[in-house]
Amino acid sequence: MAEHLASIFGTEKDRVNCPFYFKIGACRHGDRCSRLHNKPTISQTILMPNMYLNPVLNAPLGPDGLPVQVAPEDVMEHYEDFYEDIFEELAPFGEIENLNVCDNLADHMVGNVYVKFREEEGAARALQALQGRYYAGRPVNAEFSPVTDFRESTCRQYEENTCNRGGYCNFMHIKPISRDLRKVLFGRYKHRSRSRDKDKRKRSPERRTGGGRDFDRGRGGGFGGGGFGGGDRRGYGGGERRGRSPDRRGGGGYGGGGGG
Repeated sequence: MAEHLASIFGTEKDRVNCPFYFKIGACRHGDRCSRLHNKPTISQTILMPNMYLNPVLNAPLGPDGLPVQVAPEDVMEHYEDFYEDIFEELAPFGEIENLNVCDNLADHMVGNVYVKFREEEGAARALQALQGRYYAGRPVNAEFSPVTDFRESTCRQYEENTCNRGGYCNFMHIKPISRDLRKVLFGRYKHRSRSRDKDKRKRSPERRTGGGRDFDRGRGGGFGGGGFGGGDRRGYGGGERRGRSPDRRGGGGYGGGGGG
C-alpha cells in the first residue's frame, strides 16, 4: 500500500495531494482546492508569485479606449532589466541554477518568478533577505516552492510554438532571455571551483558580485526596503537605469531562463 501511494504521489491518480501544486507550485483553485497543497519548509527553489508586470498586459488605455501598443524591443528590454535585477540581488546568497519567469495569463501563474539555487541553504538565505522587501512599490511575497525539476512543469508545446491553450495553459510558459544576457549572468559559474571554501565565500551575503543594483537604494527601479515614489515609463521606480552593454543588445537569439 505504501509503495502504491508513493508511486501516485503528485499525479492525477493521487486523490489527496494536488498534482498541479506539486508540479508548478501554484493551483488555479488556490485555498479552495479540494486536494492538499503540501508547502515545503525547505527547498532549493523560491517562488515570488505575480511579481513580473508585463508592460503589454499593463499598458494604459489610449484615446480610443484600447491599450497603448508597446514596441517588442521595449518589452524585451523591460523584461531583461527586470530579470537582471532579480538575478543580481539574489546571486550573492548562493549559486543560481535556474531563474524562470512565467509568461502565462492565468491569475495563479501570471508573472510568477521561480529561482532555483544549487543548494537549499542559498534559497533559505535569499528567502530570509526578501522578507519585508518591495519592488516597484509592491511588496515581494516570497515562499519556498516544491518545484525543483522544471522539465516536469514546463509546457513543451510552448517551447515549440505549438501550444494551442495559449496563456491559459496549466503548465509553465517560461519567458526566454537573450543568449547574451544568459551568458553574462550564468557564465560566471562556468569556471568556478566547487571547493567548499570557495563556495562558502561565494555564497556569503556580504560578498556581492560587481554590477548588481542595490535594492535598498532604489536605483534603476530595483528593490527597496520601502515603497517607491514616481516611476519611469516601465513603472520600476524613478531612479537612473544602468545602461545595457552593446554585446548584450545585439543578436544571438533567445535562450531559456536557466543556466547551462
